Amino acid sequence: MSKLDRIKADISFHEKMFFAALAVIVGLIGWSASNFLNVPLFILLLALSGVMGAAIFGVFQYRFIKNLIRELEDA
Repeated sequence: MSKLDRIKADISFHEKMFFAALAVIVGLIGWSASNFLNVPLFILLLALSGVMGAAIFGVFQYRFIKNLIRELEDA
């Protein structure tokens, strides 16, 4: 596998991870919005921490993708 193919495969993988993080964020926010009256505060705080974790993960994935694109341009 050439270097360009490896970089393209890495970009594809990290794009999927980025969109998975976005799906987790949307899912947790939607679940929280529909169930905020029926669940304890502790569970809502766990959902909020999940949203924060997925957001941080998404930001790191986005930055990694940008670096890979720069590397692809240089190669």
